[in-house]
Amino acid sequence: MSSTLDRVRKYKETLADIHEIDLRVEELEEELEAINRMNKEDKMEENLKNISKVEQQQEELIGNKEKLYREQASKKRELKRIENAMTILTEDERKVIQIVYIQHRKYYVVQDKLHLSYPRVKQLEKQAATKMEKYL
Repeated sequence: MSSTLDRVRKYKETLADIHEIDLRVEELEEELEAINRMNKEDKMEENLKNISKVEQQQEELIGNKEKLYREQASKKRELKRIENAMTILTEDERKVIQIVYIQHRKYYVVQDKLHLSYPRVKQLEKQAATKMEKYL
């Protein structure tokens, strides 16, 4: 149960990771463009030594880019799993998970918003975690 809720707790972090990967890919693409420009200039001068170095750099950057895309795809699947798991929850269960684990708010916030006692909030949390465990 706690590992399920830990995964939900990292929802925003995972979302930020996805955006960070986008930025890193953008930087790699800029580096690749710069290397391509250098490669064209080197070919004009027919400097084979520099061309092979440039090609190695290109291959390394392309490999890094592919690795980032795989990592990003994995994180996107994790978000989809969490979102899918939350679809089976009741509205109150979903709100408890949303407020406590995704928004990282305190239990009293849930109590105030939903007009529930602390024991009832904890009960809803446990029910939600149990339901979600199958999918996470």
